[in-house]
Amino acid sequence: MASLSRENQVEANISSTEQQDGVTLYNITLNVGPVQWSVKQRYNAFVELHDKLVSNHGVARDLLPPKKIIGNKDPAFIEKRRADLELYLQTIINFMHRALPRELAEFLDFHQYELTHLLQSLARHFFHEGDKLLHDDQPVYFTPLQLHAISFRLKNPLPTNMASEQETDFSHVVDFVSQVQHLIIKGSSQSLRTSNIIQNTLPYTLNTFKNVEKLTLKNASVSQVDHLGAVRRTTRSLEVKSSGMVQMSDILLCDAVYKESVEGTDPHKWMLLTDVDVSSNHIAHIDDSVALAPNIEKLNLSCNKLSSVENLTLLPHLVSLNLSNNLFTTLEDMHTKLGNVVDLDLSQNNLASLKGLSRLYSLASLNVSTNTIWEISEVSHISRLPCLETLIITGNPVATIVDYRTKVLELFGQRASEICLDNERPTQRELEFVAVLQAIRASKEGRLPTLSISSPLPISTTTISFDRPDMATAVSESSNNK
Repeated sequence: MASLSRENQVEANISSTEQQDGVTLYNITLNVGPVQWSVKQRYNAFVELHDKLVSNHGVARDLLPPKKIIGNKDPAFIEKRRADLELYLQTIINFMHRALPRELAEFLDFHQYELTHLLQSLARHFFHEGDKLLHDDQPVYFTPLQLHAISFRLKNPLPTNMASEQETDFSHVVDFVSQVQHLIIKGSSQSLRTSNIIQNTLPYTLNTFKNVEKLTLKNASVSQVDHLGAVRRTTRSLEVKSSGMVQMSDILLCDAVYKESVEGTDPHKWMLLTDVDVSSNHIAHIDDSVALAPNIEKLNLSCNKLSSVENLTLLPHLVSLNLSNNLFTTLEDMHTKLGNVVDLDLSQNNLASLKGLSRLYSLASLNVSTNTIWEISEVSHISRLPCLETLIITGNPVATIVDYRTKVLELFGQRASEICLDNERPTQRELEFVAVLQAIRASKEGRLPTLSISSPLPISTTTISFDRPDMATAVSESSNNK
């Protein structure tokens, strides 16, 4: 990684020029060790830099190629200026590369790519804005490159000849990160800006983060985390999205050398963790490492590659489970695999039957939208669940059936009015029609209808009052059919 040292000298070249909006830009290529990046600067920017170096660092005034008003667009002149500016850069870098002044470092984007100047930029930022960032209770973003720089600095002392202002002292970085409560690591598998740096290939530790309660990784490789430090002991909410995970141990045991042999030992447990979101990864199997976080209450496994459920009985406190957008085609005896789940999302799979959910007695909310359920009768498997109050089934072929809502609600019997179907409560009209359907069903089955009657007459002469002709017709047709 890029760091100024005896082994990593700075190489600077102006390889070419280009015209942009009538201005000549000089393309500067920098190399520090294996890291390379480029910067585009116009001649006036060189002049501004040179004035600062002359005033603040004793650089000779006549070192910079002079201005030229007439003929400065001539190709031969531009080529000569390119060569002169290249020599200028190489001269001043050779003169002060062991302690590049801030003006020169920022002119060449060292604070974006080179570890020492990147850390100085972070320290300066936290020195001035750190308290505000922490008091605003907002998440704090870090890149893998920044975390790599912090980890590198912890392992390597600052060169003795590296001048440092008080506001760029590394202690400001350490003090700030030790107080961060919501850490977001935003990675990338693409080259960083104009450099050849791939951030998701950089290793880093989280040893300095002592108070993280919510940890989020977005597009960041979990395999590059060398050590979690105190994060396991303090994190309550964990979110790892689009990070290439294939199993839960990829994050829960990301810093363990032998992931299969820890067997839930205390040093690797996440005892405060209650909320886990590992959506949009490549998880095809729920491994037994979930036992390392025994207090999980909410688990989001959506947008993965699951086709079955295993090891979730190791989570006795799990109440909310999101399995949407996976590869489920069948459900078998889910009550033996999910325990006391209250909220279950199985939307956007390929389910044709709900039979496997028939004994999830604790279930209060079920989302099976956008599957391949064709038959109304499938709802009967869950209609007797005593706690079920919310059912979302829209997006299935069954939802195209005429009077679909009333036919589904009718299967819930006396609880029809308690069911919120597809995010809508039953209307009074729907409940009246449900009552008719229940009467028809009772008539066909030879049972007493559960409808209000107009007078205490014998059942053979009982009259049922309707305010809608279609309901009366429905009952009449049912009686004739009987």
